[in-house]
Amino acid sequence: MKRLLTTILTIGLMTCFGTAYAESSLGFAAGSTRGAGVTYRTIPGADSDSKLGWQITGLPYVTPEDGFISLGLAAIYTLDHGRHGLLYASFGIGALTAWENCTDEENLECKEEFHYGFGVGPGIGFELRFWDNFGLALDVPLAVLYGDGEFRGIYPVPNTSIVYNW
Repeated sequence: MKRLLTTILTIGLMTCFGTAYAESSLGFAAGSTRGAGVTYRTIPGADSDSKLGWQITGLPYVTPEDGFISLGLAAIYTLDHGRHGLLYASFGIGALTAWENCTDEENLECKEEFHYGFGVGPGIGFELRFWDNFGLALDVPLAVLYGDGEFRGIYPVPNTSIVYNW
């Protein structure tokens, strides 16, 4: 886990500082191949020669009785970057795990549960820019979905995000 976080941080720093015209975004995202929660994204700016960026998303919610954790990571290839929008292709993976602990020992119907799933796949999308720094993105991936160790299908479950760009 430590190695994965170090790799993500290194790639992020290289993308942010290695590209003279990088654009960063912070906001909220949800989707089958992006995860759900707070998101950070960096992509090359309109004047950059590079076309590759990335996005990371996550949200933990943990209590003594239950919880869930959502994570997502996506590579983003910019197809066109204009003043009022962005067209891109992406490849992402989103994962979710949820559990419920039985804390009421007197309740005979109480049982512990644990579920997990993930979606992975390529997609294409766009972001509309408004109010100078805000963007609303929508992309449709071809998501291969797995849940609790079983193949659930291939679906076009959309990803969406609202971000502040700088």
